[in-house]
Amino acid sequence: MNKPQEFDVSQILNAIYRRKDIAIAIFLVVLPLAVYLAMSLPNVYRSSTMILVTPQKLPSNYVSSTVTSSIEQRMQAVSQQILSRTILETIIHEFKLFPDETSPVSIDGQVANLRKRITLAINRSDSFTLSFDAETPDRAMQVTRRLASLFIETNLKAREQQATGTTSFINAETDRLRKELEEQEVEVNKFKAQYRSELPEQLDSNLRVSDQYRRELESGLLRLSSLQERKAALEKQMVESDLLGGDLFMLGGMGGGLSGQTTAMGSVRNRELEALLRQYSEKHPDVVRLKREIQAAEAAVPAQEPKKLEPPSNTTSISLKAVLASQIDDIKAEMAALQTKNNNLRSQVSLLQTRIENTPLRAIEASKITRNYDMTLRKYQDLVGKSLESELSENMERKQKGEQFQIVDQANLPQQPVAPNRLRILLIGLLLALGGGVGAAFLLDNLDTSIKTNDDIESYANVNLLGVLPAVVTRGLLLEQRRARAILVLSSFGALAVGLVLVRSFGALLPLG
Repeated sequence: MNKPQEFDVSQILNAIYRRKDIAIAIFLVVLPLAVYLAMSLPNVYRSSTMILVTPQKLPSNYVSSTVTSSIEQRMQAVSQQILSRTILETIIHEFKLFPDETSPVSIDGQVANLRKRITLAINRSDSFTLSFDAETPDRAMQVTRRLASLFIETNLKAREQQATGTTSFINAETDRLRKELEEQEVEVNKFKAQYRSELPEQLDSNLRVSDQYRRELESGLLRLSSLQERKAALEKQMVESDLLGGDLFMLGGMGGGLSGQTTAMGSVRNRELEALLRQYSEKHPDVVRLKREIQAAEAAVPAQEPKKLEPPSNTTSISLKAVLASQIDDIKAEMAALQTKNNNLRSQVSLLQTRIENTPLRAIEASKITRNYDMTLRKYQDLVGKSLESELSENMERKQKGEQFQIVDQANLPQQPVAPNRLRILLIGLLLALGGGVGAAFLLDNLDTSIKTNDDIESYANVNLLGVLPAVVTRGLLLEQRRARAILVLSSFGALAVGLVLVRSFGALLPLG
């Protein structure tokens, strides 16, 4: 039965000692590579400048800026423009940052390398720090100054373009709404012109005129009824005169006849006057006219003297039938004119009633038409105000009165390099050399399953060990050991050479600050 082995420090040291060649080879390869890396890396100098975001110089309650993006957003947008391939290529050619890399295919790598050297840190007090790393102090300072100026110029152009774009957009929308408003205004005016008498604002006027026409029509009908009664009375008198045979009579002798006729006509007019007064006032035109006719009729009747009538010296023969016929003709003419007037009044009242009934419908149609017009008008007025504000903001940006980037601390000339940290590289290389050699030796020894010590035999065979014969060193064994060491040395030199090439090619890409 195998006994479990218990490792201690001596066993670990023995394992490392048995593989000391591997440990020494790895140590002698890694440590020189670390030394070469620490010594071959060029110094990196960092120049920094602080840029302050200054607020606009005009009060915001007088002129409001149309550039409403935050500082972080604007800095991100400006950074994207500054770090673009076109601008970085210009900086590379302007300062000849990579004179050794002349191959056209390496321009992408140059741009990526330059982009990594630029650092932008946003501070809390509305400022940010721009830094650039270069191999020489002068170049670091020059490139940092150039980047700071590009930041300021790009920010000014971006703000001006944004303000100009806002103004152009608002002006275009204003022109579009103005044309739309003109088209809607034509429709509204056309509708109002077509139904101008049926619009809601004409309702009160239509009602008043309709009431006036109705009153005139009622007055005309009452007058027509009165005329019909007078006409009937005169026709009755004409029939009576035919029956009595009084076709001709003396003017003096017809006093009784004329007096009776006048009395009958006056009675009819008085009844007509009473009917009018029940509806109208004393100043109504029909009442005034009827009173005038009654007064004229009463004035035409001669005063009756109480004395006995004497036959007049002069007599005139007049036909009563002719007088009655003439009066009847006059009444008929007046009735015809009055009937025509009443018909006109009826048609006017009917027309006004139609307009009044159509007013709610026209109100709905007008509301539909004017609703879009009112909304467009409000939008247009709002955009006109915004257009003026946008133009003021654009002029403010053009005259550089808005929010700007201002350099507070100019790019400094660095005195000490910030990278590489050579002491740290050497310490890391030493630790890697020791750790790699010891670890590789211990690992290889554990992977080797051959019997190396007395304890391995006792553990494997489970018997007591009586004695140990020393190893016999033969010539073949010596040759094999020498061959293995030669291969190890050659492999070490090869690994060192490959490591030197890799360090020379990619050592600058390591974060060794």
